[in-house]
Amino acid sequence: MEDVLSVSNAAEFLGITEARVRRLARESLLSNAGDDANNPVFNPVDLKNIKS
Repeated sequence: MEDVLSVSNAAEFLGITEARVRRLARESLLSNAGDDANNPVFNPVDLKNIKS
């Protein structure tokens, strides 16, 4: 698997809380690059697109 970011790393990168990252993932506003809905991971390229 390519490099992915955990919830905490994604939160830090986006400048938001971990709870908000989890909510955005649950609402399908952030793509989970993994196969575990309870432990989502995120593709850094997708996060860069959201951040800009």
